[in-house]
Amino acid sequence: MIMGRRFCQRCDAEIPVARLEALPDTMLCVQCSEEVGGDFEVTAVPENIGKSGSLKKNYGAWTVKKRRKKIEPKNK
Repeated sequence: MIMGRRFCQRCDAEIPVARLEALPDTMLCVQCSEEVGGDFEVTAVPENIGKSGSLKKNYGAWTVKKRRKKIEPKNK
């Protein structure tokens, strides 16, 4: 799949095509992603599927929430 050119939201460098193929929704180049810790904040929350009012914890699944970080431009 050929993608259009995209530039880093932080430093304006061109994002490599291989990175865009692996992570289509990325907004950062590899170097900026390493510096800020990635594009997203990811949290995993256990879902309690026990009966209401029960003190027994019965975690049947996990919900993963992904939120895009606010990216500030890099100072030049």
